[in-house]
Amino acid sequence: MKTSERLAGELRKAAAKANQQNATTYEKLAVRALTGEFDDYGTVHLCGPTALHEALMAAGLTKFAARVANGEFDATEEESDEWANSAEGREAMKDFTSEQRAVLFGVYNG
Repeated sequence: MKTSERLAGELRKAAAKANQQNATTYEKLAVRALTGEFDDYGTVHLCGPTALHEALMAAGLTKFAARVANGEFDATEEESDEWANSAEGREAMKDFTSEQRAVLFGVYNG
């Protein structure tokens, strides 16, 4: 299961337990999550999890925000590899030195 799908599912679980106002917020975030907006390697935000965390904090949903901050919804290794092998990922990799790639992605070509 993709991280975005798992995230949307967890947001909807939280919505089911929340008051009406928070349930609406969780549902709206779930819909956005399914688009990939909050993905680590998405194209909407520089850092999707940070954008999600900020939205949750602004809505006062601090417990779920803590889950995001703790990395529960970070991309899987497979998603990371998929991005790194995409045209976008290969292009982005050009901006890093071999040493930086090793630290950030575990890839060292030097």
